[in-house]
Amino acid sequence: MAQAGKRGSNPAGPNAGRRTSKPRNNTRTSGGGPVATAATEGLTSKLESRKGPVKVQLNTWVLASTEARLKWLVKNRQFTVTSVVDVALQELLDHYDVPPADPDGRIGEQ
Repeated sequence: MAQAGKRGSNPAGPNAGRRTSKPRNNTRTSGGGPVATAATEGLTSKLESRKGPVKVQLNTWVLASTEARLKWLVKNRQFTVTSVVDVALQELLDHYDVPPADPDGRIGEQ
C-alpha cells in the first residue's frame, strides 16, 4: 500500500547532506610531454571500449534486516549491490513468467 507524504523529509532542504559534483581545480601540473599523453590516451581508450548493457537507476526502500544481509553479502562474497539486486530481480521475474525485455528495456507485445 502506498503512503502519501514524504518519508524522512529534511527541513534543511531537499539537497541537504547530499554530495554534489564540483569541478576540481588540480593544483598539480603534469610534466606534459609524450609519456603523459600516451598514458591518458590509453586510459581513455580502455574506458570507451567497456560499454555494457544500458542501466537505469532504481531507488527503493528495504527492511533494515535486508540491508544488513545485503551489506554482509557484498562484503564477504565480493559482490556488488547492483549485481545482487539484478540477479535477484531476474530470478523473481523469471519465476512469475514475466517476458524478457530487449537491451533498450522494451517488452515486445505478446
